[in-house]
Amino acid sequence: PPTPATSATRCEPLMPTPPPPPPHLPSHGPPPDPRDHAPRPTGAGPDTEASVATFATPRRLHPASVLLGVPLVQLVQALILPVFATVAAGRGFTLGLLVIIGVVGLVARILDWHYRSFSFDGEVLRLEHGVLSRNHRSLDVARIQQVEIRRGAVQRLFGLAAIRVETAGGASEPEVELRVLHEDDAVALRAAVRASKRRVDTGGESGSDDAAAPTEEHQILAVPMRHVVVGSVTGARLLVLPALLGGALQLVGQQIGAFADEVTRFLLADDGVLPGFTEAPEWSLVLAAAGITAVLAVALAAIVGVLRDGRFRIVRIGEDLHISRGLLSTRDSVVPLRRIQLVEVRRNWLRDLLGYATVRIRSAGSDTEGRVSVPLLHQSDVDDLLAEILPNVDGTPSLRAHPPAARRRALFRWLRPAAAIVAVAWLAPETIGPVTPPSWIAPASLALIPLNSVLALLEHRRLAHGVTELVVASRRGAISVTTSIAPLVKVQTVGVRRSPFQRRLGLATVAARIAGSGAVVEVLDAAEEDAAELTTHLTRNAASPTPVVPTT
Repeated sequence: PPTPATSATRCEPLMPTPPPPPPHLPSHGPPPDPRDHAPRPTGAGPDTEASVATFATPRRLHPASVLLGVPLVQLVQALILPVFATVAAGRGFTLGLLVIIGVVGLVARILDWHYRSFSFDGEVLRLEHGVLSRNHRSLDVARIQQVEIRRGAVQRLFGLAAIRVETAGGASEPEVELRVLHEDDAVALRAAVRASKRRVDTGGESGSDDAAAPTEEHQILAVPMRHVVVGSVTGARLLVLPALLGGALQLVGQQIGAFADEVTRFLLADDGVLPGFTEAPEWSLVLAAAGITAVLAVALAAIVGVLRDGRFRIVRIGEDLHISRGLLSTRDSVVPLRRIQLVEVRRNWLRDLLGYATVRIRSAGSDTEGRVSVPLLHQSDVDDLLAEILPNVDGTPSLRAHPPAARRRALFRWLRPAAAIVAVAWLAPETIGPVTPPSWIAPASLALIPLNSVLALLEHRRLAHGVTELVVASRRGAISVTTSIAPLVKVQTVGVRRSPFQRRLGLATVAARIAGSGAVVEVLDAAEEDAAELTTHLTRNAASPTPVVPTT
């Protein structure tokens, strides 16, 4: 009779037992590792059954990942502390310590490469790593949102690439990052993951006619190089200017520092005589240093922008957006159209004056890696791009301005920090410890009141929102204006906030939160009637798997 254990076991069909492998002789060396002899795929077409079979067996990364698998930022962070800590001990001690760190790090990287493996069976992407403690990570293909291939300058030289797999979580790091693989392996693995995910999403078979049918390639956008340069010198990359100004200010200080000290002593002298007057600074050298600093800042911002965003292209293949950019280091991302969560159109005052804007596309990936920013786009082309990446959406919807009562709220928001700074400047004691603040700080702080008042009026003028049967949009900002557009079906939660001041003025703030970290469409200081209508519309559409579209 069967035992209780066997009677409780679910019956399975009998399968033929595979023959045992031939014995391995010690004279033939160590036993072979199947991860070292896994066949390399030769293609990355839409038919991925061969690719899935190739990656089903656990395999190691490329041996070059021992050196090229360490990010440059991480390497610099690891070396900067011992260098600065031993700089006073002598050059020989520092070099010896760096050699020891290099040898230990190389051994650790070799062990990490030996014990790190990955596999993909068409449903689950698995990663195992760790030397002393083994870590296992399984990522279901249904959770994958974005797959990106990165090729650094050195990696491109040796035909290598890194692959990053993002999910809909809000972590700042990717779920799986493989650094580095052979370029053919990376392309084939991405194709296998994308095809398997498409099969899961559509409920079809991997070998169906629809999956194997060729898809037409349609180029949506190609950013000219001049637009990349203009976008680099009119955006945040000019923030490198303070770093360059540090060296220039040191030169300026050497020229005018002594002169300024003498002028101060002259103004404080009782007899009005300038004691020990020194030679005046060379103002021509000061102006030349300032000009050279500004030119270098603009040139450096342009060079960094061109290397990062040069050859920016968006191509639509089927229901996927293929985004590529970069000159020396390239990045190739695949973003499914159905995974686009939020689109932001941003215009700062300089770009708005020139008639340009930048568009940020956010998919259901992490906070930073799930964003793709178009370097620069003419404002007349923004609606055409929105129509391509948001199906059935003609462009930015019509926006409704917020009531005049919102102007008082904007003035309150902007004048509150300005008033705090003015109060501190006027009420602070004459001496704070060993520091005596200059007497001009308090009068100069009064300039914040009219400046922030103008910014508040500008913000109120830009406040607006709109909603259609498919998308919700919100616009806000003073110097830099951002228009956020999200499909209604991507809205996860809807919240309404009314402070005591808002209730008194008949205003409310509506926040529609989208999947992903920090993704939100916020309608600031709308009229209570508009806020109630918007909340009802968002709630009804967010609860529906498809947009509620009125029939004609």
